[in-house]
Amino acid sequence: MIQEIELSKLKIHPKNVRKTYRGIDELTESIKAKGILQNLTVVPDPDEEGTYFVVIGNRRLTAARKAGIKTAPCFVTEMSEKDQASAMLMENMQRDDLTIYEQAQGFQMVLDLGETEEGLAEKTGFSKTTIRRRLNIAKLDQEALQEKEAEAEFQISLSDLYELEKIKSIEKRNEILKSSRNSREITSNVQRIISEEKQKAVEKKILLLLKKEGIEEAPERAKQEIYTSKWETVKTYSLRSDAPKKLDIQKEKKETLYYLKYYSEVKVIRKAKKQKRELTPEEKRRAEKDSRKKRVKAMAKEMAACRRDFILDIIAGKIKPLKDAGDAMRKLWDVMRKSSSYVSESSISSFLIGKPSYEFTEEEKADVAERIENLSVMELTLITACNSTESLELFEWNGDFNKRSAGILKEFCEVLMLYGFTYNSDDEKLLNGTHDLYVESEIK
Repeated sequence: MIQEIELSKLKIHPKNVRKTYRGIDELTESIKAKGILQNLTVVPDPDEEGTYFVVIGNRRLTAARKAGIKTAPCFVTEMSEKDQASAMLMENMQRDDLTIYEQAQGFQMVLDLGETEEGLAEKTGFSKTTIRRRLNIAKLDQEALQEKEAEAEFQISLSDLYELEKIKSIEKRNEILKSSRNSREITSNVQRIISEEKQKAVEKKILLLLKKEGIEEAPERAKQEIYTSKWETVKTYSLRSDAPKKLDIQKEKKETLYYLKYYSEVKVIRKAKKQKRELTPEEKRRAEKDSRKKRVKAMAKEMAACRRDFILDIIAGKIKPLKDAGDAMRKLWDVMRKSSSYVSESSISSFLIGKPSYEFTEEEKADVAERIENLSVMELTLITACNSTESLELFEWNGDFNKRSAGILKEFCEVLMLYGFTYNSDDEKLLNGTHDLYVESEIK
């Protein structure tokens, strides 16, 4: 039944998935000129007699109010709560300006009212996979999602949120969503966490093998003393590689071995044999300085590995390429010039495969040659710059902070940040010269 109903008696439906209206001014002008050409579909408000909720036409109602129209043609009907929600969802899904937040909430609301994924797929035309993905979005921190949608510079997209699905933990997904400053950082942070989770899985397998052999966890002080004369390294396992199927450790009789997690490695260590004489204060000071230099080198090595992994993700297409790479290319050229880089095909091959070229198999040689042929100039430049910075020392020969080397590394990191690269506060201190490893401790 069609009725002319006063706008004062019509209400925006409380379960309408659309919270914002775009292009409403154009519709307002059209209604001023031609009136409302399409009926609104309404249902009686059960709590207030003589008033109605708009099921289909909430956008038209909003524009009509702005246009100063007094009444609207309405089709009055009876519908269940589930049917009302489904009808509003269907109407809004036909428009392309529904926000990601609104889409996710709409799917979740209809399912909460008893609709099935199969029924929803049939009514909307969306696949079950798409519906499940929208439901995953509904699990995110909705306040954070709305804030990101409101940031014009962020330009969050469905592909960004699909990236988050690669992380199992909802809590970590929300952390990435909140901390990322743009679309690129979402992608790079997802790749970083995937890498971290893979390393944790490898670590778990290695520790299980070590514990079966009776190898105990090293005392806490060993991490600070690992590069001093107090400890010897027996074996090192990289967490960036696959876990070994069995251990290959030579253990002496009645010897106690320990394991120590150190950055992206698990070290098997033992206590060094006691020195025959006491070190002089000067020898202690020199040994302490050498220990700190080795620890800085270990941290720098880990940072270099992170940069390499990030560039490999760019090459693999996991990180979006830059739209305008002119400034980045110029900065990379400055980095290579300052670090006196040497460009060779073997250095690029070693970067891609992850080991010296003389260790390549025939299959790897053929594979890497084809990969190099397919690299863009920007990708080749990134690899060369990364190789050229790997040998930079953050410690001077006398133990002082090397400002020049750190400055070149920071310039390189600034280019990677254009792609969304981030590094932790410990790495930042290392590059800024504020890390406590640069401060020589007193020898008592």
